[in-house]
Amino acid sequence: MKKRAEFFKEQREKLLARKKEEREKLLARAEHDGPQRPCSARAARQAIDEPHQPTAQDKEDEKRMQLKLAIAEKLRQEVLNN
Repeated sequence: MKKRAEFFKEQREKLLARKKEEREKLLARAEHDGPQRPCSARAARQAIDEPHQPTAQDKEDEKRMQLKLAIAEKLRQEVLNN
């Protein structure tokens, strides 16, 4: 019984170490690949002042949001009427 408990403890420790290593790799990758901050105030102002050009993804997201809102409103009405 003691051997079994020791075996499971070792397996748990291995699993936790592997998960910690994966989290560290993911964090390092996110820090490396993530959006970089502007190096100067001029670049920051320029980034803020640039007009946002809507993309196809933005339009799809807007359609999804409208659909979700319509469904939510319909459910709200059904609940209130019943």
